[in-house]
Amino acid sequence: RTHYCGELRASNEGEKVVLCGWAQSSRDMSQDLIFLPLRDHSGVTQLVYRNSNDEHLKSQIQSLSAESVVCVEGVVKKRPEGMANKTQAAGDIEVEITKIYCLNPATPSLPFWPNQAQLPNEEVRLRYRYLDLRRQELQHNIRLRSLTANTVRNYLTENGFTEIETPTLFKSTPEGAREFIVPTRKRGAFYALPQSPQQHKQMLMAAGFDRYFQIARCFRDEDLRADRQPEFTQIDLEMSFIKIKDIQQIIEGMVTSIWDKALGKKLTKEHFPHMTYNEAMSKYGSDKPDIRFDMKINEIGCYAKDVAGDDSIDCMVVKKGSALTGGELKAMQKVLDLTDDKNFAFVKINENNIHSWSTKCNSLRHSQHISQSHQLEQLNQSLDIEQGDLVLVHKRPSYLYGGNTTMGRVRLHVSDLMQKKGLLTLDQNEKHKFLWVESFPLFTPDEQGIRTWQATHHPFTAPYDEDIPLLATEPEKVRGQHYDLVLNGMEIGGGSIRIHSPVMQTFILEKVLQLEKYEYKRFDHLIDALGGGCPPHGGIALGFDRLMAILCESTSIRDVIAFPKAAGGKDFVVNSPSEVTTAQLNEYGLQLANVVDEKK
Repeated sequence: RTHYCGELRASNEGEKVVLCGWAQSSRDMSQDLIFLPLRDHSGVTQLVYRNSNDEHLKSQIQSLSAESVVCVEGVVKKRPEGMANKTQAAGDIEVEITKIYCLNPATPSLPFWPNQAQLPNEEVRLRYRYLDLRRQELQHNIRLRSLTANTVRNYLTENGFTEIETPTLFKSTPEGAREFIVPTRKRGAFYALPQSPQQHKQMLMAAGFDRYFQIARCFRDEDLRADRQPEFTQIDLEMSFIKIKDIQQIIEGMVTSIWDKALGKKLTKEHFPHMTYNEAMSKYGSDKPDIRFDMKINEIGCYAKDVAGDDSIDCMVVKKGSALTGGELKAMQKVLDLTDDKNFAFVKINENNIHSWSTKCNSLRHSQHISQSHQLEQLNQSLDIEQGDLVLVHKRPSYLYGGNTTMGRVRLHVSDLMQKKGLLTLDQNEKHKFLWVESFPLFTPDEQGIRTWQATHHPFTAPYDEDIPLLATEPEKVRGQHYDLVLNGMEIGGGSIRIHSPVMQTFILEKVLQLEKYEYKRFDHLIDALGGGCPPHGGIALGFDRLMAILCESTSIRDVIAFPKAAGGKDFVVNSPSEVTTAQLNEYGLQLANVVDEKK
């Protein structure tokens, strides 16, 4: 091979070339003229047969089935005037075939062709992933993934990091997510696949590796969504003797390098603003706010103190939001499970209700304060409420925890509706809006009710020094030195300063999180490492698959993974997970419990 298909140009005119690739369907234009597109990863070159005297060559071309692998010898020609294809990189030229060799004919009954206009459903494409991966879109995605991984490695190496592999066969520890368990031939002994390299990288800090990184494979046996896979990749790093700003500076530099290499876009320090968790939750109703559009939430309890009590009243004004139909808004209530929530209300503002709209809201209707002291007029002025706007109100507990509030979910749903109507436009000059969210609560209420508290992220996050006295008395007020990197409303990375004191780590596991003795004893290896002279340290992990989906402008991370799992964790290519034999089970001392036939 002398050239790739997509790199030939008019400047190559007259050159003899050898190309290899996949033949697409030929088009017989006449007895003496046949077009045959040839594709490789770089693009498509149009091959042309113009030789009425070579019947053997003509027969070879006509007998090729689509997607056959061929090698072609020919001469580069400029396309005739007006015949250039501007959608193809090599669209100004064609290659006149002199010889063609079929290296491997494709079966004529392929389930689909990568270049066909109407592709089959995703299950079929996942079953024949090797065909689907020939599409230019997926070729671009996977190759950009490789480029990005190399960019990460080069940047971190240049900044003094050491790439270290950590074990894939780990042990079961109560970190939060459900684990994949791996049996061994030692009866009753199991490995677990790591949810992250978290504990190993902390032990590496104790070992004196100041700056560690790894492009790590992680495993979680969770319910799958569009942005989840049972096995996934993260850019994982850890640093000793640092503060939060040091890690953020490294990550900002790395992301800036990625954006430069992958997209040719220059980022600056101003592209990475900071916001506390409480600010994000109160103003945007989310711990990962999408700041590409404004539409902020305002707390208006001060205008109706007599009914607010200890609660907060969220209010959001959607400019020109009255254009949304009642049906659309009621459908939103149903989707968000708000139909029976008497604390939620929406009002379309018009000339008849602009001075009385609060009476339409259950949470404000009985407020004497808002009506008698002309607070509503002041509120209208403060929030710039006008005719044609949509006002949404929700009363909630003042204590903020979790990932979003009701109004935060409403904000995202309404923004989608407004965008579809052309009434809300995202800033196209700033397609990628980054945000650091910091100072999360270290603990959140255990929603399962098993214990009082659970770690908001993981149990190794350090509290702010000034909050340490609250650990024993008011753990709900303790802020963790945790930070998330958010991009366009999606968390792409999360990290923290870690606990390096074995005494504090033991206290949190045993006294605050109330783990059983057998549970916190599983962390003895980490406690021992912390007690062996472990320096202050912290780190972060970025979800590589999610990051690539954003770079490739894909709605699913399956489009940026070579062989992803489908919903439910099934691999259609090799048909896994699959059954094993009784002999294999016996070797590991395992016996299957009665399995209910799902078809019945």
